[in-house]
Amino acid sequence: MEDRAPVAIIGGGYAGCAAAVTLASRGVPCVLHEAAPVLGGRARRVVRDGFRLDNGQHLLLGAYARTLDLVARTGGGAYARRPLSISPFAPGQPNALTLLARRAPGRLGVLVGLLAARGLTLRERVANLAWFRSVERAGFARPPNETVAQFLSPLPPRAAKLLWEPLNLAALNTPAARASAQVFCNVLRAAFAGRGDDCDFVLPTTDLSALFPEPAASYVCANGGRVVTQSRAQVLGADRTSATIVAGGKAHAARAVIVAVGPHQLADAFAPEAHAARPSVAAAIGALERLDYEPIATVWLGYPARVAMPGPIARLDDAPGQWVLDRPDVLSGATRTDLAQMLSVVISASGPHTALPHDELARAVDAQLRCLAPSLAPCVWSFVVTEKRATYACEPRRARPTGPRLAPGLYLAGDYVDQDFPATLEAAVRTGIAAAEACLADGG
Repeated sequence: MEDRAPVAIIGGGYAGCAAAVTLASRGVPCVLHEAAPVLGGRARRVVRDGFRLDNGQHLLLGAYARTLDLVARTGGGAYARRPLSISPFAPGQPNALTLLARRAPGRLGVLVGLLAARGLTLRERVANLAWFRSVERAGFARPPNETVAQFLSPLPPRAAKLLWEPLNLAALNTPAARASAQVFCNVLRAAFAGRGDDCDFVLPTTDLSALFPEPAASYVCANGGRVVTQSRAQVLGADRTSATIVAGGKAHAARAVIVAVGPHQLADAFAPEAHAARPSVAAAIGALERLDYEPIATVWLGYPARVAMPGPIARLDDAPGQWVLDRPDVLSGATRTDLAQMLSVVISASGPHTALPHDELARAVDAQLRCLAPSLAPCVWSFVVTEKRATYACEPRRARPTGPRLAPGLYLAGDYVDQDFPATLEAAVRTGIAAAEACLADGG
């Protein structure tokens, strides 16, 4: 192998790890720098009282092929794959919808599921199906300024509220009144217009660092690369043939640099002199300064006795929790033995809950679950994680830097770069792969 400097990757989230695996698979040495002690970025493991938790619950779809491919290639963590299912947490839950996509070729299973959904009248189900078919016939294309609320306005209000608005919030982490209809349609096309299992829920059964970033690090190291955590790196300069970064107070030579940090961290990934020397860098940073962000709160609740659930994931009544997941993997190997069930409750986007202290939010969510399922045992353990900048606000015509080529020798990766998908693990992985492939095509 030619003795050249490695490609430097700044940022050890899913985008940076995808870039590193792509380079390593082609025999190109790289060094991955991550400022935190744990890989994963905004989808990482946190440890509390011996429990290996996630900083935010992430749901993948069967259509997220790039992510699932890299998880398989690196021997990543386990996950459960289930047909699309929307079921209420508890029997008799008011204003609840029950939908199950059938296993069938192409989109047939989804169409049958829409027609058979319980909780809607026959008229609402037929109108819902007709609306979806019209969206499909239009090629899932929407006007550039249209919001999801406008997109859903032809539907019966209950069909929009019980089915499509919750799916939009889960996918885009942006309320329907402000979310991009086109990006939501891109998700619908990926999930519902391809293979029959593209709409599957893919639920990690391990923490998010163990799902992909840590196996990716092992893969990279086994193929001639290096991974350095607690390493805050900055770009000093780059051109078509070489680059320089600074990390640990020292300058390091690189053949090119892939910057794969969060959008709010992009400015800090470049030394001040690099801003001035590269108008494209300054333009990307300026564009991202106009982004708005949405939080995700994940409320972890531990119980000494199990409560029956319809499956590993269930819908709540949005007061305030939106989805609840059963996470038995968190209890496996834990030193604490008085818990029989660990539930993870997700609250996407901002709302009145955002102002609550964590202990009050945990009590509010426990009370919500107890109201829906009175047999629930007393909660004996809780922990709340709020990522204030979990995702950008996925609005029409949002600011977006171009990628993957930022400047000669500089490449950009991150969910905010993807042209089609919202801020998801799949978008991050896609852009990481694209940045690595661009670097390779340019001779990096």
